[in-house]
Amino acid sequence: MSGYNLYDYAKQFMPDGKEFPIVRELDKNDPIIRDAVVKESNSDSGHEYAVQNGLPAVVWRRAYEGVKPTKGSTTVVKETFGRMSAVSMVDVAIAEKGGKVKEVRAEMMRDRLESMAQEAASKIIYGSLAENEKAFVGFAKRYGKLSGAKTSDNVINNGGTTANKQSSIYLIGWAPNKIFTFFPKGTRAGIKTYDYSANGPIDLPDGEGGTFPGYKEQAEWLLGLGVQNWRYGARVCNIELSTLTTDDAQKKLYNNFMKAVGQIHNLENCKLVAYASRHVKDALR
Repeated sequence: MSGYNLYDYAKQFMPDGKEFPIVRELDKNDPIIRDAVVKESNSDSGHEYAVQNGLPAVVWRRAYEGVKPTKGSTTVVKETFGRMSAVSMVDVAIAEKGGKVKEVRAEMMRDRLESMAQEAASKIIYGSLAENEKAFVGFAKRYGKLSGAKTSDNVINNGGTTANKQSSIYLIGWAPNKIFTFFPKGTRAGIKTYDYSANGPIDLPDGEGGTFPGYKEQAEWLLGLGVQNWRYGARVCNIELSTLTTDDAQKKLYNNFMKAVGQIHNLENCKLVAYASRHVKDALR
């Protein structure tokens, strides 16, 4: 399996750019961002790919018998990306204290980048089709049905019944053309930065009609999720958290986890990673 994650891409294509420190912070702040395979989309408005619904037919033939060409059944899907943004503003009274303006500004932005990484990881799992959703559809929605959907074969029911006290394990087989994240064509890994104070402090609003001199910086991240082959993902759902301390519950969870692993189409063609809460991971251990 080959494929860059966000940090690999940044190291090769923008090692000297101002975006590289941004990527470094995003990469180290959440494991999903470190794991996710990333690729450039084939469009500046999203990423289009064909999902294989059925394989082409093959035939047996005798000598001198011709073979008619066949084709498989495919569906063309276009995924969209979301645009996440974070703005850092700091008063000159804070930034210039101690004479380390650059360091103070970097620290202020670092907190916002950590939030961006966590938010991106959350959307990869929980992004929905809600009317006000501005990101993309995540794993929970794509693997959300026990029956009646293509992905239902890869959704394993652990049998929990208590509302609001359940959890899931998500298995993602990261690989190009399987499951991956993407950024818009023609961008630098989907990362954009804007330094509004490159030439010194500017007037910033205080929220009450006044202004103060300060420094302003903005980071944007354009990111999408592609599930081109759903057979490389799986989910164990309805894990009852209140009973995970018993041996029987832990054995049941482990068996269902291994069932989910067994549903992954080809373990050699992907980087398979399981994501779960601390309680669930402790129970599996």
